[in-house]
Amino acid sequence: MNKETAEWPPEVKVFQERRGTIIQPKLQLREKLRKLRENSGYTQSQVAKILNCSRSTYTYYETGKSSPDLSTLVTLSKIYNVSIESLLAEEGSVTVFSDAGKLSMDRKNSSHIYELSADEMLLIGYFRAASSEEKEELLRFAQNVNCEKKENKGHA
Repeated sequence: MNKETAEWPPEVKVFQERRGTIIQPKLQLREKLRKLRENSGYTQSQVAKILNCSRSTYTYYETGKSSPDLSTLVTLSKIYNVSIESLLAEEGSVTVFSDAGKLSMDRKNSSHIYELSADEMLLIGYFRAASSEEKEELLRFAQNVNCEKKENKGHA
C-alpha cells in the first residue's frame, strides 16, 4: 500500500488505474443498482431512458465500468425510492422507504411495479426523478387531461 492509499479509511477500497485513484465502497454500488432495478421491475433501457442516457452508459454503472455522477445518483435514488445514503451505504444498511415507513431490502421492494405497462413504468420513473415543481406541473397536467376527458364524455 502506498502513502496515498494508506490515508483512506478501512471501509473504502482504493484501486489504482492508469487514469488515477478510484475509490469504491466495500459493497459495490453496481450490485445495489442492479438489485434495486430488478426489484423495481425496470429494464436497463427503461432506467437509461429516465436518466436520459444510453443503455450502455447505464449498463456500465451496473457492471462497474463507470460510476454515475452525483446528479445521476440523486436521480437513481428517487427512481428506486431509496435515500442517497442507503444507496451509498455498506450492505445490510440499505433501506427502502415507503409511505408506511422503512422496509428492509430483504423484503419486497415498495417500488415494485411489475403489473404496470412499460409506458406506465416510464411515467412513474420520470415522476420520481422530477423536482417538486415538475411533479406539481405533471399532476396538474394529468388532472387537466382527466377533466377534459370527463367534459368531452358529457358532451357526447
